[in-house]
Amino acid sequence: MTPADLVLFNGDIITMNSKMPSAQAIAVKGDRISYVGSNQEIKQYIDEKTQVIDLGGKTVMPGFIDTHTHVVDYGRMLTWLDLECTSSIKEIQTQLTERVKRVGEGKWVLGRALNPERLLEKRLPTRQELDAVAPDNPVVFYCQLGQVCVASSKALEAAKISQQNNIGIERNSIGELTGVLRDQATNLVWGVIPEPTQQELYEATELALENFVQAGITSIHWIMLSEAELPIIQKLVETGSLPLRVYLIVPTNLLDLALQNLKQLKNDRFKLGGAVIFADGYLASRTAALLEPYSDSPTNQGKLLCQQNEMFALADKIQNSGLQLIIHAVGDKAIREALNIIQHTNRNPAVPRPRIEQAAVLNHQTMRCIEELNISVSVQPCVVAAEFSVWSAKERLGEKRVHWLFPVKELLSCGVLVSAGSDCPMEPLNPLCGIEAAVKREDMQKVSVFEALQMYTKFAARAVSEMADKGSIEQDKLADLVVLSNNPTSVPVKEIASVSACFTVFNGVVHRSKS
Repeated sequence: MTPADLVLFNGDIITMNSKMPSAQAIAVKGDRISYVGSNQEIKQYIDEKTQVIDLGGKTVMPGFIDTHTHVVDYGRMLTWLDLECTSSIKEIQTQLTERVKRVGEGKWVLGRALNPERLLEKRLPTRQELDAVAPDNPVVFYCQLGQVCVASSKALEAAKISQQNNIGIERNSIGELTGVLRDQATNLVWGVIPEPTQQELYEATELALENFVQAGITSIHWIMLSEAELPIIQKLVETGSLPLRVYLIVPTNLLDLALQNLKQLKNDRFKLGGAVIFADGYLASRTAALLEPYSDSPTNQGKLLCQQNEMFALADKIQNSGLQLIIHAVGDKAIREALNIIQHTNRNPAVPRPRIEQAAVLNHQTMRCIEELNISVSVQPCVVAAEFSVWSAKERLGEKRVHWLFPVKELLSCGVLVSAGSDCPMEPLNPLCGIEAAVKREDMQKVSVFEALQMYTKFAARAVSEMADKGSIEQDKLADLVVLSNNPTSVPVKEIASVSACFTVFNGVVHRSKS
């Protein structure tokens, strides 16, 4: 019996393997699992060189797989002021004062996760209150929920907002700007925020990736958004600096550049895996393409962002490039168009099955078609929750259509492969938040805890044809694991998001929290 490099024992192990659903101990040799079983049997894998960890009853799962994340944007946000736990406007002013001391006068100061409901005043700060402690700095603080921010006078001046009267620019009773911007008006100030340097972006990305690992995530589907990300990815791969496994998805406008610069990179932690066609927009902005008008905007049906002939050409190019075909389609009209494209495009058998990202507004017919065409669906459970709690999905779609909004339970019942991700940084990174959101749904589409766990593990691995290596805890699979403080299937639903990742095992190596 070959001694193991690492042994975890006395654990509550959720294997996600139907042939052995639970276990007590795991042995790891190199980057692979060499044994899964009992505390008694594991002893034969231990010698004087084996690292042995007594789990003390903690839960072990396959490392989480996040199938939808924007890494560089998340990294940028990590460099901002974190306002999530602030309890008053005075406390916000104190944090702002300290940040200005660090960055200097005239520099932009950005903040995130502002929540007026947590503040003593139960309201957002005003530009005047930001100006009081940072009169010479452009300041923009973004809210945790909704498309809302508050900006200082210098930031409003930079965006020339004083000269405009757009919808979403808030004014007080005497017509003065409060600094609060909502919905599309937030883009006015976002458009003038200076871009960070390439080195700043790289360092922010490293920080973001480390946070993924700390959360128990060992694989991500990195959806690239800009050309500036290419050299960052290239450097991470070439220097062997990736702390987890990356399945890269590129937008079609950057496909040629990605093929030119990344296709040849050889690394067991990186794969240029797919390319995404954006068929439509989003429900929140009423840009998702619907077959019938929005219930709260009778003249608006959204619109397709790609014409049919263009989509066919792009789909063929993606398949011919050896990449997975992914179509972002939210509204029922866009989903119908995506299904038509997939049905009539010659598939490359060497790449994973086509995938629809979001697939929000469905019906029986489209679900049957998704199953018959062997298409996978990727959803973001926290986004689903936000559609109801923040974006008024019922008012947007009406009683009949909202019943078919993200019908995850019915998709699973139909045999459709559904994987899950975070949409970080728009939603929380923590997979347990997404799992809780999927289980807490108040309609017929809520899933069981185990089904939600599958969406973040074995289903996510299967969606990109990686079940041979990951997604479950089995002998000879990669030793990518997460150790949790509690078993998510045993705690009350409202406490699932509070379950913490104690440490992560990636590639057979233990990564403990730095905090």
